[in-house]
Amino acid sequence: MRRLTFFRFSVAVYFSIVIPTYNRAGFIKATLQSVLAQQFADWEVLVVDDGSTDNTAEVVASLPDARIQYLPKANGERGAARNYGLARARGEYVLFLDSDDLFHPNHLSGLYAKIQELKQPNFIAAKYDFDRDGVRADSDMAGLTEGWYGLDTFVRGNALACNICVRRENPGLRPFEEDRRYSAVEDWMFMLENTQQDRVYVVDQVSITMNDHDTRSMRSDNSALVRRLQLALEWMLARIQLTPEQRRTLTGRVYYLCAIHAYADDHRSEAVRYAQLARPHLPTAQGLILLVRCLLGVQFVDRLKKIRG
Repeated sequence: MRRLTFFRFSVAVYFSIVIPTYNRAGFIKATLQSVLAQQFADWEVLVVDDGSTDNTAEVVASLPDARIQYLPKANGERGAARNYGLARARGEYVLFLDSDDLFHPNHLSGLYAKIQELKQPNFIAAKYDFDRDGVRADSDMAGLTEGWYGLDTFVRGNALACNICVRRENPGLRPFEEDRRYSAVEDWMFMLENTQQDRVYVVDQVSITMNDHDTRSMRSDNSALVRRLQLALEWMLARIQLTPEQRRTLTGRVYYLCAIHAYADDHRSEAVRYAQLARPHLPTAQGLILLVRCLLGVQFVDRLKKIRG
């Protein structure tokens, strides 16, 4: 099993915030400003520039704060960029923040208080919401009660995305998958691998906003994401120790997502095929609704919504 090699520095901080970025010059300034506005000040930022060809370096340099480090590297996708930052972090805890998302001012202070209360858990996360063209919406985390979540939760999907804070000196910590074939799914793989023997504490505090723009990785290419999800399922079933019920749940969830993303592109026959693969692994009603939706197609469903609206 591959493990992380950490680079040691003389001065420690409490939080290291790893921000992988690739051609996000138009977003990253606001992201960094949201960190600068934190109520809790004992942090460092590691901006891992994963081979950007825009003016990201100049944008980062326009915010002269000694706590912000700019680390350029050859392009290797987000998993490799996150591991690169994690290996160079000095903090007791490491957080991962995408370069188009925002911390609320209380994000670090809220996590710090709960970490002290829990006596240094290995994994902790606050909740997030979405901003779509100025309209805020809840994420899948909204309905989670505060508490511990383990593998049984993550075989049903990754509601956390990459919104996770990890204790750096955890000997059981597994790194992100770096193979670019799994890009945009490596967050889920990371959570599955790390909750085989551990749990995540979710704090009932919405303190991150994700920018739900059209070029966001989960929106930009549905066909590529479907291919990656299928590859990831093979990886998950081979690498993660699962009970028969967990395997069934995980398989159903992956094919459900494949169907939904194919449906979003109005690839009806493909969506129906994935819905049929998902049905045996889903609750009866959920499987039937998915299949009917894919049979009708996105355009017909949208027209129905307009009529009802």
